[in-house]
Amino acid sequence: ALSKREGVLKLNMSFFGGVSSEGGLKRIDKEAMMEIIEDIANSSREESGYVVIDVRGYDEIEYTGKLHEVVETLPLPYIAEGALAMDDEDFEDQFGFEKPKFDETIVFSCKAGIRSVSAAQLAKMAGYTDVMDYMGGSNDWFS
Repeated sequence: ALSKREGVLKLNMSFFGGVSSEGGLKRIDKEAMMEIIEDIANSSREESGYVVIDVRGYDEIEYTGKLHEVVETLPLPYIAEGALAMDDEDFEDQFGFEKPKFDETIVFSCKAGIRSVSAAQLAKMAGYTDVMDYMGGSNDWFS
């Protein structure tokens, strides 16, 4: 018999579109990304438990526009330099949004799903356990 928690997890997984695990990293497709963004937009980051972070450069995001207004921007070089290990206040001052908490699910996106994988791996190294990568990135999102 499934425990209540396992049952809920199974339901959640089937609720999302495509979820695949590669090297312990959950990778999601556009359908799942849309559901997550909708969840945040219809409630809040706190209520949904998700933070969606675009790791493209500010110039790239300016060019295409944000995936959605609820998506935060944190370019990969800053993550590589240890942004996720910064003090909460310093992080918010520098990047303009609240630093992800360890109990939140971080969903990373980039242009084509390459930098977002690096970001997810760096987040895991910084102690985050619930990390996802949107495989398609902005190329897929805006197609």
